[in-house]
Amino acid sequence: MIFFLHGPDTYRARQKLKEIREKYQATYLHAVNVQDFDCAETEIQEAKNALSTISMFEQKKLLIFKNVFGNKAFEDFLFAQRVQLERSDEIVVVVFGAGTVKEKGVHPLYQWLKKNARQQEFLPISPSKLKLWIVREFACYNLKATLVAQEALAQAVGNDLWRLSNEVKKIAAWKSGARASISDSGRVKESDVTLFLSVDEEADVFSTVEAVAAKNKKRALSFLYRHLQKGDSPAYLLSMLHYQFRTILQIQDMREKGFSQGAILQKTKLHPYVLKKGLQLAQTFSLPELKAIYERLFTAEKNIKTGAREPEAVLDLLVATL
Repeated sequence: MIFFLHGPDTYRARQKLKEIREKYQATYLHAVNVQDFDCAETEIQEAKNALSTISMFEQKKLLIFKNVFGNKAFEDFLFAQRVQLERSDEIVVVVFGAGTVKEKGVHPLYQWLKKNARQQEFLPISPSKLKLWIVREFACYNLKATLVAQEALAQAVGNDLWRLSNEVKKIAAWKSGARASISDSGRVKESDVTLFLSVDEEADVFSTVEAVAAKNKKRALSFLYRHLQKGDSPAYLLSMLHYQFRTILQIQDMREKGFSQGAILQKTKLHPYVLKKGLQLAQTFSLPELKAIYERLFTAEKNIKTGAREPEAVLDLLVATL
């Protein structure tokens, strides 16, 4: 028997691969021999040995071949074994093609698998089905997302199921924690979604601040350029840096006045993640340093707003002098 899993939606393809693996392991327990082959790295002799070796203790042999279409030797080998593998009762083969196979017409194995294997192509999920997928993902954690929350998550992330899955996990952990009220612990609201999306954004800007704290100007500039290439405006980036350093300055000031972490959290109303990162960064700056940086940020914002200098030049000069 041969399974062929392929297509650009690698998240659902991998979920299907996991489902097949778990099914055979649950059915045959210790009598199934599961072997993974990354054809981009594995020697072909290992695959030949796996096919030819017979054990009296095995009922099934599950052989998983990944990245087959990047290695012609593996393609030719599996193509030559295709009829034998298709008819075998002992050997189950999964050909896992991560992503889209280019120039499909020049791959005889691909054409044969499409017609003869138990094949499933995972195309990007449509917008109409995306919210249903989000609902099901939250249901795995006994959570029910409101329609507005579904729309907010779908609009912000799109059909990147890897990132969506990660966002759902973070929100689920938050809802199951002590900070979630008992009355709405099973409901995911728009505010829960926007909270974590904003935290992700702040985490990205924290990377820039961390590079500044480490005096690594090259790394800090690379983060800023990446944001600019993504379409973020210099004014927006500067405002985010301004906010982050203002937060760190506030945390450092309260630390020096003897406030505990719990007291800082209660007084500032910051998200725990933001406070944690802020406390880490506050230790790398003195209070006078933070005040000086804050003044430079204020001057940079003024230069952008008044048009005194080009926005990109203002950012370059700012990072160079921090």
